[in-house]
Amino acid sequence: MGAHAEDRFDVVVCGACGEPLDARDRFCEGCGEPRSPKRPVPASLVVHEPRDPPRRCVDCGATGIDDGFCETCGLRQPGGRERVEIELAAPLTGPVRGPARAAGVSDVGLRRDRNEDAVAMASLPGTVCAVVCDGVASAPGSERAAITAAETGARVLTRRVAVGSDPPTALRAAVRCAADAVRGLAADASRGAAGDASPACTFVAAVATADSVTVAWVGDSRAYWLRSTDDRLLTRDDTWAVRMVARGALTPQEAWADPRAHLLTAWLGADADVVEPHVATFTPTAPGVLLVCSDGLWGHLPEPADLAAVLDTVPDPAGAPLAAARALVRAALDAGGHDNVTVALVPYPRHPEPDEPTRETPR
Repeated sequence: MGAHAEDRFDVVVCGACGEPLDARDRFCEGCGEPRSPKRPVPASLVVHEPRDPPRRCVDCGATGIDDGFCETCGLRQPGGRERVEIELAAPLTGPVRGPARAAGVSDVGLRRDRNEDAVAMASLPGTVCAVVCDGVASAPGSERAAITAAETGARVLTRRVAVGSDPPTALRAAVRCAADAVRGLAADASRGAAGDASPACTFVAAVATADSVTVAWVGDSRAYWLRSTDDRLLTRDDTWAVRMVARGALTPQEAWADPRAHLLTAWLGADADVVEPHVATFTPTAPGVLLVCSDGLWGHLPEPADLAAVLDTVPDPAGAPLAAARALVRAALDAGGHDNVTVALVPYPRHPEPDEPTRETPR
């Protein structure tokens, strides 16, 4: 669902980084390593692109759509950058274990003029990758920064995983390349009319395999583990408040009450320090749902239990991740929708296909 681009990985690529190789290349132009050709596993990459508006409401099915909104339930319909929805299926070939279906939704919210969030997702046999980026509103051109970082990060991440890189290594490479791409936007702007524009964004990405969930982040976009016996926040914000609490300078109550609480201490952009992403691996012990999101969601629902409660209102979030993602976005909008809202959901483990046997697992 949603316009998308696919990397089918049907060409010979570098065995170190996954970049395509020309037959005459002696060294990989991507990583500089000596030629080590490899044919990677199939993968499908879905990027944050608008599509034509639907004729029926994507949520309630009503036919009355007026100026992009459903006349029955009021939901903004996907069609432009204001509302984007993507749904991810497993690749057509290869053994599939672990997560395989996933979905993402990005909405402009109720108080912003444009959507400066972006989401990109990819699937490989037994693995799902998700990237969410949030443009820094105070930095000109940050919508472009978020889109560039999400697409670059997801493409590099997918190629690395496809040639066998372990998730932490692939994630670090994805963050590094995304950061370079965002810096390039500032260089382009300096040669044009934008002058000293320095686009900036946050970055959070996750790789869910059959055995583990690995996340990497820069900024205050988050990843959560939900609907399990161990709901938890998997990331730690790069913000002034978190830094002050970590240093013991302030209590959490004092830090979050300060006007500087949400100031970023790390981001992607030409004016950022050397980017050192945080990387963490989580091993699930029971079925659950991986959530990757911007602060437009967690700013209203910061606690894992509150987010899990929203998912509990969806009859089968593991089997219908797009419906679950819509429910989370709607919850943020109902709470005020003061910012752009973006979520990516990955059920874990993979929800069985219709012809597969099912088994019940307690929450």
